[in-house]
Amino acid sequence: MQYTVVILPSPTRTRVLVTQGCDELLRAILPPPSSVHHERSVISFLQGLSLWLDAKLHVVLSVDERAAGFCLALTDEMGLGMRSVYFDVEVRDPRARRRRGQRIRGIGDFTDLRQLYLRSLGPDEN
Repeated sequence: MQYTVVILPSPTRTRVLVTQGCDELLRAILPPPSSVHHERSVISFLQGLSLWLDAKLHVVLSVDERAAGFCLALTDEMGLGMRSVYFDVEVRDPRARRRRGQRIRGIGDFTDLRQLYLRSLGPDEN
């Protein structure tokens, strides 16, 4: 199972959610990025978590395009997510909406199958 770490920084706090598949393992509310004084603190946190779980982490950094450059030292100046042996960072705009796929009408209710499909994608793909 893949571990996913979702990080949502804001001016007042930084929320962190760690999941393994559908299960939540950790929820945290940390100080905002503006109060982080050591530039490698987030990287050290993620490396430690990766070592604890003995797995490479998939990190989803939820920031808009303007804030992505050098965000928490997890992105470069272009806003691209960092990669290491401990984790890979994917930057996602929290306001971006994913297009809902076209649905075929008239042949019954497939809601249960659609939910199974979404679960199989994992939290970072749906």
